[in-house]
Amino acid sequence: MDDIFNEDQNKYFLHPGYVFVSEEPYYIHTVLGSCVSIAVWDREKRFGGMNHFVLPKAEEKPNGRYGNVSIPYLFHMLQNLKSDRKNWDIHVLGGAANVTMKSAVGSLNIDYAITWLEKNKYSISSRDIGGSLGRKVIFNTETGELLVYKIKKIRESDWYTHE
Repeated sequence: MDDIFNEDQNKYFLHPGYVFVSEEPYYIHTVLGSCVSIAVWDREKRFGGMNHFVLPKAEEKPNGRYGNVSIPYLFHMLQNLKSDRKNWDIHVLGGAANVTMKSAVGSLNIDYAITWLEKNKYSISSRDIGGSLGRKVIFNTETGELLVYKIKKIRESDWYTHE
């Protein structure tokens, strides 16, 4: 566990609606409530990327905040870097239920992500989805390691950036 953190490695905070892929080693950080992220690691090339979407589908003005835009774009970016899907570990994260607001958005996001991956014949390596707890996620794109902290309430201090 100690070697998941290298203080000299690049860091990127992934905001909702963003997709980040790099051949350079990065720690990708994000915070998820009902949102969903898909993290993809190329075992052979030892790099990866991640998305963070808020809602499953865009009705108007499609952008990265929607799964139907964000998910295909993540895979398109990986393929543009000559990453081969046969080497991918794919992780689905997030989609917590908002008990206070009685919102089904988390489960809708999960359903969309899983359905899209299965429809496109992608194998899912791991899932940390659903429930009622938010998640702070750190993805090491060099090693493929994921660190997921479960949190009862997402606080303002959980949203931090790395310049």
